[in-house]
This record gives sequence, C-alpha cells and structure tokens, in this order.
Amino acid sequence: MNPMSVFDQIFDSAVGINEQGEIVYFNNQASIFFKLPPRLLKQKKNLPEIVATRDFHLADWISKALEGQDVQISPELHLHLVHEMDYEYSVILKFIPLKMNEKCFFMVLFQDKTVERNLHLKYREQVEELKRTHNQILQADKLTTLGELTANISHEINNPLTIAAGHTELIQDYLKSKTPETKIEKIREANHIVFESLERVNQIIKNMKDFLHQNEDKKEYCDLEEVLDAAAEWVSPVAKKANISITREFNGQKIAALANRIKLEQVIINLIKNSVDALKDANQTDGKIEIKVSKSDSEQQTIIDIIDNGPGLSEEIKKNLFKPFMTTKDAGRGTGLGLSICAQIVETHQGKLDHVESQVGCHFRLKLPLIEIYSYTRNDKFLSGAVKQKRILVLDNEVQILNILNAYIQDEDLVFIGSSDPMDALEFLTKAEIDLIITDFSMPTMNGREFAQKAREFGFDGPILYMTSAKFIEQYNKDKQDLEIEGIIIKPFNREDVIKTIQSSLKGGE
Repeated sequence: MNPMSVFDQIFDSAVGINEQGEIVYFNNQASIFFKLPPRLLKQKKNLPEIVATRDFHLADWISKALEGQDVQISPELHLHLVHEMDYEYSVILKFIPLKMNEKCFFMVLFQDKTVERNLHLKYREQVEELKRTHNQILQADKLTTLGELTANISHEINNPLTIAAGHTELIQDYLKSKTPETKIEKIREANHIVFESLERVNQIIKNMKDFLHQNEDKKEYCDLEEVLDAAAEWVSPVAKKANISITREFNGQKIAALANRIKLEQVIINLIKNSVDALKDANQTDGKIEIKVSKSDSEQQTIIDIIDNGPGLSEEIKKNLFKPFMTTKDAGRGTGLGLSICAQIVETHQGKLDHVESQVGCHFRLKLPLIEIYSYTRNDKFLSGAVKQKRILVLDNEVQILNILNAYIQDEDLVFIGSSDPMDALEFLTKAEIDLIITDFSMPTMNGREFAQKAREFGFDGPILYMTSAKFIEQYNKDKQDLEIEGIIIKPFNREDVIKTIQSSLKGGE
C-alpha cells in the first residue's frame, strides 16, 4: 500500500516533499487550500513557490525534517499564498518523516487556524467594546448622581468658605488694633478655624475628583469604615436637608475589604441615595437609614446591610429590581441603571447584592468574600496550576501596609494573601496551603507572638516572619527558638529588605 494514500483521507492539506525538497505529492485538500487546480499545482517544484512566510524560515525546517526522524511541529505561522499576497493565513505546520522504497521523504501537513484566529480577534474586539461601553455607563451614572447632589454639595462648600472669610476678617481686625501682640491667641484660634474650613473644602473637591475618576479595575485593601464614611458624607447634605438620619454600626470591628474602592463607594452611594429619595418622596419626617457591617463566619463573607424605614417596594418592582432601566423615580430623576450597575460591580468582586424581605422599609444586603478568600481565589494563574507559585499569608491590621507588601510581593510572582484579622487568618490556615506567614507584632486583638503560637497549634509548620519595629527585637530573639520564628522585617522597611528576607525564608523552609 502506498503510504501516501492515507493522506488522501484526511481533512488537513498535505504536501509530500522528497530529499531534494521537491513536491512529489499533494492531496485534494492542498489543492483547495492553495487555491490552485491540480494541473497548476503539479507545475510547482517546491513549497516556497506556493507560500511565503513571515518571520519563519521554511527552508530551515525542511532541512531539519530531512536530517531527523522525529515529527517536527512549527509554531503558529502567518503566511501568504504567492499568487494571493493580500490575504494572510494562520497555520501550524507538521513535518512527518516517511520512507518508501528505501527512499526518505516527509509529509508537510497544513493545519489552517485562520478562522479560529479571526474569531478570537473578533471576540477580543467585542469584549473590549463591551468594557468601553460598560465604563461609559458607569461614568454616566456617576455624573447623574453628582448632578443630583450638586446643589447640596455647593451648599457644603459655601458654609466652610463663609466661616473662613469671616475669621480672615477677624484676623485683619486683630492685626489693625493698636496692640496686636495682645491678640496672639485669638489670631491663632481664628487662623486654625480658617485652615480647618479650607481643608474641608479641599476634601470635598478631592472626593468629587476621586468619584469621577475613570480608574482601571484595580483592587486594593481598604478600610470599610472609611469607604462607608466617605459614601455617607456624599449623601449627608441631602439627608440633613430632608431631616433623615444616617447611622453606621460596626460592632466594634475594624473590617477590611479587597475592592476597587471608588466602585465600591459608588455602590454604597447609590443604595443610600435610593433610600434618601424614597423617604423624601414619602414625606417621612422621621426618616432613618442604618448601615450595618458584620461578618458571616459560616459563609466566609463580609456583609453590609443598608436599611431604611421608608415605604418599601411593591411586589411588581421587586420582580424586576436589578434589571436595567427599572426605576421607581419620575422621569429625569435617575437613569434606572443604578441597581443594575451596583449588582454588576459587586459581582466583579465575587460578591452578591440582594434585596432582603422586611416588614417595614427597604433592606439591601451586599455580600463580599473575606479578604483572605478573595486574595486566594482571584489569582487565576495559581488556581489553574499552570504556575507553581509560593503562597504568602500577610497579617497586618493596617490596610496600607497590606497594599505596600502586596505590590512588593506580586512583582516577584508570588501569591499574596492579605489578612487584617488574626482570627480570620487562623481560620484560613485550615482551608488552604500556605508556604510562608508574615505577621505584624503589634495588633489590637492578638499580638504576633500569640498568633504565631496559635498557627503552630493549628499545624502550620512553615516559616513565620515577624514584622515590627526595632523595639521588639528582644521579643523576636526569645520567640525564635520557642516558636521557630524564621526571621524579622523591621519597620520602616524597603522593598529590597522584604524580598530578600522572604526569599531566604522560603529557601530555608524547603
């Protein structure tokens, strides 16, 4: 049986080449791919007469195939047909050595990937277009929210400006007096009030700029109390004017989130503002909005509840609550995209936004994964198993320290898992494998020594590093033996010291 006849049955284009590099065979698919009838194809002496490749030396690969006995597979190539240079194909070539009548030759298979490549490029273009459209919608919703709040924001700016102007006049009067030296304390007090008032104006303007900033989808560790305070501050002028109180409850906990701070703030502002509008429309004189933050250990989630004592929602509204363009407001008072956008933003944080049934008022619940879980699961490269990265658990109650160390460690292609709560960190140790722990020593609920001791009791036998000021070096020296503390990172630290200490500790633990 002629071994070449097998290639008549395949769907790939196949071309047989002899030892001299001449074409001695081609199947029907090759004639179709090259867009040449068999009569013209027989006239071609070699492949370079038919195809032209970019950044690929076809002659070199033909030589390799002739010299060796192994199948050679090329990378994905971009090639043109010599007689049709205006169209680019994407192909993978497979060189298969064969023998017939004691003569060596090989088969070149052309696997055409052009359709797949074009579909992939089209898909990427559509995804990018969707991202641009989504960002435009987000920005439009921000502008709508800002527009509705502008009158009250200008009032908030005018108040401190009026106070600053009044106390500036007082300072001028004091300085014009016959004995200004006797007015020093009053001048200092007035100057302090001017400074505070202008700082207040500066903060309001900064908040506006931050809110409107079209930032990338960068997520960082942030203090939830600060995020909620900033969101409530945006809406508080409108709420005060309508005699609506906004209260926040944290149960004495300092809770961190791993989030795009501006987008998370946008969600909270939308939810609070919806409650304010509902209470205003109902002419409620005792309007209340409660914001409660808690943790669900069983669900490994942070929960933010926003509850008002307004009229609530009708059953019809509840059915379509998170659909785009669904709104209870009059025309011109909202885009109807607020809740739909909020739900999408929360989903990009691996969280969920729900409406909770309640007897009175309206209750929305925002669920976000605990930062330890989210730090771990968002690292796609690690989860896919494609890259064997070391996992570093960093415990510090200051979110800015977590952000700094995250930047350091991510540059080294390590998996960074941040935690701001010792109990959450210990719980996480029972759920995932960790290669190294870095713990702050001075924390309000549990110090570094207590945490390290419990981590050992939980069965963690990897290296542990203390992160603290120089005054705790003596304590570190004591714990080095007792708790097998691998090393110490002294605050203030720099990137080089941190990475050097981590790498040394990881090598020592292998």
